Amino acid sequence: MPPEKSSRFKTLMAVIGNKGDSATDSVDTVSVPMEEQTSRPQAEAQAATLNSAPKIVWVDRSKINRDPSQARRYFDPDELEKMAKSMKAVGIIDPLSIRPRPDSNEYDLLAGEKRHRSAEIAELTQVPCRIFEVDDFTAEDIKAISNLQRGDLNKWEETNAIMGMLCRNLQKSPEEVVSILNRASNQKRGLTDNVVRSEEWSIIEDVFDVVGRLTPESFRKHRVPLLRLPEPIQEILQQGRLSYTKVNEVLKIKDPVRQKQLLDEAVKHNLSVDTIQQKVKSLRQRHQQDDVPEAISTKLMAVVKAIKKTKIWKDPKKSARLEKLLQEIETLLS
Repeated sequence: MPPEKSSRFKTLMAVIGNKGDSATDSVDTVSVPMEEQTSRPQAEAQAATLNSAPKIVWVDRSKINRDPSQARRYFDPDELEKMAKSMKAVGIIDPLSIRPRPDSNEYDLLAGEKRHRSAEIAELTQVPCRIFEVDDFTAEDIKAISNLQRGDLNKWEETNAIMGMLCRNLQKSPEEVVSILNRASNQKRGLTDNVVRSEEWSIIEDVFDVVGRLTPESFRKHRVPLLRLPEPIQEILQQGRLSYTKVNEVLKIKDPVRQKQLLDEAVKHNLSVDTIQQKVKSLRQRHQQDDVPEAISTKLMAVVKAIKKTKIWKDPKKSARLEKLLQEIETLLS
């Protein structure tokens, strides 16, 4: 019988999704003991403390620090502007989730970066928040679950967020996580006797229960390869300089030189998806045209080899026909 699944992720999801009370002036927080490193059992115990979400409070936006390494890297400028206009008209509907920085009057943002960015554009000095005192381990899971739950991530960002959750909760490196997933897949197909530990598999299932849209096997087959994209492309995605949708179109160009040229152009001029698609189509057609002379040359070389080996010269009619064809080729080349 498999071990009972942990409710840790479900608890964190409930906290993130909890709407809470109306705004108040007093600062209410949920406290969880802060530790430098937290094991999964400790984190599960802390999650139970988070069941009662704190009230909404107003916090100076300038005191909230965004996480430069959070899962979501690309924010559509038009969407941010649209949200900013909405904020000016009706305010911020969903509060941000933050945690206090030790020995400081500032905070780290746990969930709500898009709202924080839009509030900055709207020049709002204060934003509604819930304050959670959680350790680094729990904070990272809250950030990941928040993005995964909202569906704001593109495939590359989502893959990194899921891998991060797996690494943290299994306490393994990405390579070790992939190894576990490969072993599980081979075990299921009866290709190995190297069994995955039930505790590890329970944690993996917990993570994918949160994700909802993927299974461990579909993640292994279709998402893990995204973590092996060329370094320049990974760098652009990490910096949020281009959306994954646009990058995915550029990847349809297989020639590395042309791919890099189009990638640089797309970033420099912020090309639309439609424009990139048109350029990809044009480059492909040009590439096919460039391949034609090479294909003809290959065929001619094969014909020359065949002529050397054949006994066609002994047949007067065939020999005369071949001479005529050779003269036609020479005329075309002159």
